[in-house]
Amino acid sequence: MTYPVKNPLKGLALLLLTVVVVVLLNIPLGSLPAIGKLLDPVNGSLANADPVDEDFTAELDLPAMKGAATVWFDDRLVPHIHAANDHDLYFIEGYVHAKFRLWQMDMETRAAAGRVAEVVGEKALQFDRKQRRKGMGYAAENSLRAMEAEPRTKLMMDAYTEGINAYIASLSYRELPIEYKLMGFRPERWTNLRSALLLKFMADDLTGRSYDIAYTYLRDVLPAWQFELLFPEKVMGSTPVIPGGTVWDSTTLATPVAPSDSLAFPRFKPADFGERHEEGKGSNNWVVSGSRTASGAPILCNDPHLGLNLPSLWYEVQLQAPGINVYGASLPGTPGVVIGFNDNISWGFTNNYRDVKDFYLIKPVTGNSNSYWFAGRHLDYSKRIEHIAIKGRPDITDTVRYTIHGPLMYDERYNDKSGMRQNLAMCWMAHRATNEMLCVYLLNRAGNYNEYVNAIMNFQCPAQNMAYADRAGNIALWGQGQYVNKWKGQGKFVMNGADSSTLWGSLIPMRENPHVFNPQQGFVSSANQSVTDTTYPYYYNGDFVELRAWRINYVLGNLQKATVQDMFALQNDNYSLLAAQALPIMLTNLPSKLTPAEQKYVNLLRSWDHLLEPGSEAATVFQVWWAVLYNELWKGVLVSVPDHIWPLQERSMQLMSDSVFMMQGLGNCAPMDNNCTRIANSFHLAADSLAKLERTVGLQWHKVKNTSVSHLTKLAPFSYDHLDIGGWGNTVNATKSDQGPSWRMVVQMGKEIEAYGVYPGGQSGNPGSKYYASFLQHWAKGKYYRLQFLPNAATQNNPSLKYTWTIHN
Repeated sequence: MTYPVKNPLKGLALLLLTVVVVVLLNIPLGSLPAIGKLLDPVNGSLANADPVDEDFTAELDLPAMKGAATVWFDDRLVPHIHAANDHDLYFIEGYVHAKFRLWQMDMETRAAAGRVAEVVGEKALQFDRKQRRKGMGYAAENSLRAMEAEPRTKLMMDAYTEGINAYIASLSYRELPIEYKLMGFRPERWTNLRSALLLKFMADDLTGRSYDIAYTYLRDVLPAWQFELLFPEKVMGSTPVIPGGTVWDSTTLATPVAPSDSLAFPRFKPADFGERHEEGKGSNNWVVSGSRTASGAPILCNDPHLGLNLPSLWYEVQLQAPGINVYGASLPGTPGVVIGFNDNISWGFTNNYRDVKDFYLIKPVTGNSNSYWFAGRHLDYSKRIEHIAIKGRPDITDTVRYTIHGPLMYDERYNDKSGMRQNLAMCWMAHRATNEMLCVYLLNRAGNYNEYVNAIMNFQCPAQNMAYADRAGNIALWGQGQYVNKWKGQGKFVMNGADSSTLWGSLIPMRENPHVFNPQQGFVSSANQSVTDTTYPYYYNGDFVELRAWRINYVLGNLQKATVQDMFALQNDNYSLLAAQALPIMLTNLPSKLTPAEQKYVNLLRSWDHLLEPGSEAATVFQVWWAVLYNELWKGVLVSVPDHIWPLQERSMQLMSDSVFMMQGLGNCAPMDNNCTRIANSFHLAADSLAKLERTVGLQWHKVKNTSVSHLTKLAPFSYDHLDIGGWGNTVNATKSDQGPSWRMVVQMGKEIEAYGVYPGGQSGNPGSKYYASFLQHWAKGKYYRLQFLPNAATQNNPSLKYTWTIHN
């Protein structure tokens, strides 16, 4: 039966409207994705919600494999990969990384290359331009040539890339990570270059800061004596990474003599720089000899402090093949295990912070934009054309000019948000053709100290303090990286780029880097402090801090029968040495009259144990007061210096103990405006801030500092905030608002290796998975998982191994 259409025009209009709606829902609008696809109940965002009881067991046919392989996943979704050869091992690692962390890998390498604007739009353009100006792509290409020239690392990276691409090729739209659907793009094929870019991304994070520009400004506005007083190269009382009194082998290079006219004299303005000193960003590692442990076996501990993000920076994994059985933290986007242990040795990294980046003032040739002055003659720039794609806008082109020193990061065509107007070239060790992947390859297979040393000789940038322990009972630590033999002061200030004497000279042989083997004190530690005492024959400067090192060395020096539980406690230690030493002086200089509310704050402080515990109100009172006081101490002296390029907090603490400094003030301070008066005034200001906090979030420390682990997109539904965790940058547990221990590991190297670890997140990068943030609360509470280090065998009968991938070629 048919029914007549009463109004055929109305029916046609409804049909056309339906067509229009369907079309509009499937067209991206600006930076928004196609909403229709996103709302599709079968293939859209709902497809990314993993069932709570999802079974990851699978049989996979991967034709690129050379043999059969197995992956066992334990109850925390940690994969234990067992393969018959190196190719298959790294192929599977690439496949696994891509399955669980593909979008993260994609975005981090886009960020490294300066390719974020092509997926998020114009708001990322300045970031992309800065990455290109740093020479990030140039650096990655240089290192990739070194990696692919070495047969072992070429095989490693080729196989890893094949594995990633095998997974990408298997993806339907439905299976794409949710971030691709939200952002409206698809993953592209992986290349070895992207793995090299990720390594440069880490090098930039760990060695990218430089105070050359800020120090040059301060050098010009402060008397020399005052600059040295406030910014010493080594803080008084430093307990260096390599214990004082270590005897150095004879050196092969003489220290060069500083030329008379090497420094540039640009007149920087405060707006010319925008780097901010990050208090407490760094890492801890230490090793305790068996002579000082209850078990008689050495214990190695590591907790690198980095940005807190989801998906997590690290991915826990075990790799097994002939000649290799290694467990630890891998970096999604690169093959191998970065921090971990194998059947014989364990190792961990902290950032060295030795200066490996220098700036040069370039003098252009008048009337010739293609040339600059060097050593009395004209040199032509080499040029790198950077094509930057921008979502929703036409592409742009930025020509970056390269000098004999490196890329011209700032010039009249690019001055960044800081307003820099100087022509500055950047010389950076990360630009060189280094092959850190060879270090990872060899380190994962090393069986003793000599093999460990041979491995780390391939690790050039970023400079790291590398701790070591083995089952034979040895402990060691190396301040490792590739360094230049500099004259005293070289690279501390902006240098004259036209003077040939300012060029980087000879490279220090890496076997002459600071190191110690089985130190007499029975332990060695690193917490980003100065690497050596003044007896070390080569000059270096850097961005070193001391507070955590003082606390760690004090605790370790008083432990005679250390246990892994003692190590857990030290990694989570919230004792503030800053508070213990500065607070008595602060309380001695209180205002003469206090309101009842102010007296309440003073009472909290007088009974406080100097622990920055999560629920402590006294911790909040001290931290707020100290922040105000720190500002009051230095704003008069360094009023024109932006972004708090001010003396270290430990240096400020030391100067507060100096009666002359406290009574007189410095620089432009009025004669009666002494620092004791500033302490009293700062307390009134702090009390006002504390009263406001009481009315809003309260005074509990964890509520005030608000440690958050945010999704890389900063999307609130994919992030976690207000974590119940203590600490700050002045404690061993240097957990701040968005930085903290990214991987806590404790390994006891006994007859049976006993290892523990945890990181702030989970194995899956999918916000819809129960494994997305499954470790987060465990981490916040200072708890650890026992790491299941399986023997290198072809079959496993372990009830905690929950899922199995059987892989056929």
